[in-house]
This record gives sequence, C-alpha cells and structure tokens, in this order.
Amino acid sequence: MTTQTLAPKLVRKFVAQYFEATRSNNAQEWASRFANNAIVEDPVGTTPINNSKQILELGKAFMSGFENVGLHEEFVHVIGNDAAARWTGRGLTKEGKQVRFEGINIFNFNSDGKIVNLKGYWSPDEMIEESN
Repeated sequence: MTTQTLAPKLVRKFVAQYFEATRSNNAQEWASRFANNAIVEDPVGTTPINNSKQILELGKAFMSGFENVGLHEEFVHVIGNDAAARWTGRGLTKEGKQVRFEGINIFNFNSDGKIVNLKGYWSPDEMIEESN
C-alpha cells in the first residue's frame, strides 16, 4: 500500500494537533490522533504498543499523575510524512508540584493525518521540579 505524500504545511498542522491534544487533559482526545494500528514507543526503551486500546491506556496512565499537563512544541522539522519535534512538557502533579521535562518526538503520519508511528525520546526520571 502506497501512502500519499503530504504537504509539509499539512504535516505541521497534524503535529500541532497532537501537541494540542497533549494539553487537553483528555486521554481520548490524545489517543484519537493515532491510527488504529499505530506503533508507539513512548518513551523509547519501553515496550512498543500497537493498538488503540493500549494507546488510550498509555494516555490515561500518563495523565492520571497530573492535575494538568501538556507538551509545548518548540521546533518542528518535516520531511515527507515524517516530522521531528523538540518539546517541553509542563505539569502540575497530584501532589501540587510544578514540573518541567523535555524531549523529542519522531512522527510518521498516514494520508488521513493519523500517527502511524511515534517514538518519544524523553525520560520520566528527568522531570525537574520548578519553583513557584
């Protein structure tokens, strides 16, 4: 099956929609950005997941540790249907701590704008508590 090559502007739009979904505090909204058979390794080094149910559960598990959380894209580079994005995450934990964390995501999109492959390069162990 051949996938149609998307215009860079469109891929940037899909990347922006993904990051908007990370800030929604809604795991279903986040999971809706993925194709049904997407492969997600987030963070890289963990066991890849590859179905909608697991993707939704990943989103729920991550968001459950926060009162609010979101990723903010800082740099996006697009080639074909692939994109690399550097981001900063910010959140308020259930314990009331402000945290910051950084990473890079590598995306591959299908012609419908759904993510078919995502690799997240970041470490939960590197979250930095910020002063208020």
